[in-house]
Amino acid sequence: FIDGYCKTDPALDKHYSSLMNVLLHKRSLTPGEIAVYAGHRRIWRAFVESGLDYALVLEDDFRVLDRARLLASMRDLTAHPDDWDVVKFFDYRPKTVVASLQIGATTAVAHKYPASGAVAYLIGAQAARALLARRRIFRAIDEDLSHPWEFSIRVWSTEPNTVEEASQNLGGSILEQDRERLRKNRRMLRSLWGNVLQGVKLARSLLYRRKLTARRGRS
Repeated sequence: FIDGYCKTDPALDKHYSSLMNVLLHKRSLTPGEIAVYAGHRRIWRAFVESGLDYALVLEDDFRVLDRARLLASMRDLTAHPDDWDVVKFFDYRPKTVVASLQIGATTAVAHKYPASGAVAYLIGAQAARALLARRRIFRAIDEDLSHPWEFSIRVWSTEPNTVEEASQNLGGSILEQDRERLRKNRRMLRSLWGNVLQGVKLARSLLYRRKLTARRGRS
């Protein structure tokens, strides 16, 4: 177990860049989102320092849907490490599949609009180092995973989900209330800039998926 951060922890200031957030993200982050991402980064550091090749990362509100399939996927993925860098076992409301590959008996997919959710994923050591190379964060963890081209990593998801987020069964998400307050205070210019950033993201995502499938086809 790796202890995370409380959203009131003053140490979080050193993890977050408000300037980069304004320039490169569609909205401000809540203190809880910063704390969650800082917790993931603490996990990655411990993982890299361990010298291991892979890490299964589970947030504290995960619930396994299909234990046998999850274990089989981890066996398939670790047996074929050249095909992936991060594989998510949960996507929130996944959209249209635009690319897929078979890794053993596991189906890995990429969506037209990258889905949110970082409750459960397998990560390789090289990907962890690449993500940690960014000194300060300005997006939420799942948003950064949906910009894989910035880190030169390959992010896939298993289909179907073998894990789910169980926050509703535990009394609800502690992040959603803060997010709702941000939505109510959203400013017009920030929203317009967010639309521009979203358009750029979709264009980059399309190019990324084409390169990903082309690389797969040559392997």
